[in-house]
Amino acid sequence: MFLSIVVGISVGFIVSLFHLSIDWVLLNKSHFIDTTWPWKEYRYIAYMSISSLMIFVSVYVVKKYAPDTAGSGIQHIEGILGNKLSMRSIRVIIVKFFGGVLSLGAGMTMGREGPSVQIGGALGHLISKKFPINKENINLLIAAGAGAGLATTFNAPLAGILFVFEEMHDGIKYSDIPIKAITTTSVVSVITLHAIVGNNISIPIETLTPPNLYNLWIFIVFGAFFGFLGFIFNKYLVDFSTKISEITGWKFNLFIIVIGALIGLLFYIYPNSVGGGDRVIHAALNGELALKAVVILFILRFFTTMISYGTGAPGGIFAPMLALGTLFGISFGLVVQDLIPSLHVELLVFAVVGMSALFSATVRAPLTGIVLVAEMTNSFNLLIPLLITSLVAVTTVNALGGRAIYTILLEKALKISKLGDVNDKGAS
Repeated sequence: MFLSIVVGISVGFIVSLFHLSIDWVLLNKSHFIDTTWPWKEYRYIAYMSISSLMIFVSVYVVKKYAPDTAGSGIQHIEGILGNKLSMRSIRVIIVKFFGGVLSLGAGMTMGREGPSVQIGGALGHLISKKFPINKENINLLIAAGAGAGLATTFNAPLAGILFVFEEMHDGIKYSDIPIKAITTTSVVSVITLHAIVGNNISIPIETLTPPNLYNLWIFIVFGAFFGFLGFIFNKYLVDFSTKISEITGWKFNLFIIVIGALIGLLFYIYPNSVGGGDRVIHAALNGELALKAVVILFILRFFTTMISYGTGAPGGIFAPMLALGTLFGISFGLVVQDLIPSLHVELLVFAVVGMSALFSATVRAPLTGIVLVAEMTNSFNLLIPLLITSLVAVTTVNALGGRAIYTILLEKALKISKLGDVNDKGAS
């Protein structure tokens, strides 16, 4: 229990610093270009060049020094807990931190939560190795640190706790002490976050009216659509990642430079189409987007998410998924309002529920998705539509033969690890 407090404070501090560093880079990158670039009408060239350089350096550092920090990193934590992968905690923390600041600061369509979870797990491992505790308790602190990373990212302690219980199955025997330790770590990490940056709801929205009993049927239909969308999301994320990983040598370097330039250009001309998704979520929830703009943004962000994750730069998929769920939910709600005007369900209800539904369909952790969105938006009064939509989404994607995204990504990581072992043996 003492070590869980130490891990919680450490994760809260490091992850808060990670988020503040990204915000600092995003703010000062734009300020630097706007104040120093002499050709104002050609500022897009500066954005393209700087983003391309930042992403190239991020990917290079990851590939050279810590390939296990590529992408989200959550699957790496799961592999460690299952005794399938090893942990190099100090290297993971350093490379994930600075690589994540570069890639996310450049504007990649990726989230902060994946790096935060992996950094949290690595801190749990690093601290646990300093004390004479057994393997089971080391795994416990790794999982607790990972959950605290998620909790700190979204200011959502309950979601961090549930994420460990739903997603971190291997290597931990859940009983009274482990549950208390995991809970303590997440709570302490969020308290540390509050001490550093304050206590703010991630996505503050007005209080929404829950739909009445006779309108709940629409959320069954809504969930079925999201189940199909989750199936497509997982398929294309893995396909893009696989195809890009087949590019090697100078062609890969050129590809990263081109993708970096594209991200920089979009960041300049249409910032809602890239980045983690906070900006677009707020715009959608504030009613600033018409149906046409929502559809265009959904398509653009879907594509940039696939490309960004496929590069292997450090970054998660939770935040992009939440943005896509919001956009799809708004689109669905606008269409339903036109087709069934007698259905009195607030448009923002579809947006909020959509965040949880896509998360549940892709990650296959519905309780985490439901509580995460409820904590982020302070919408606990929408628990019934959240539950219905998320459970239907999970049932639908199961019926389609879909699998949890981190299970697929872990299998891919294990194949790469085994291939590396074979190559190392052959070289020796």
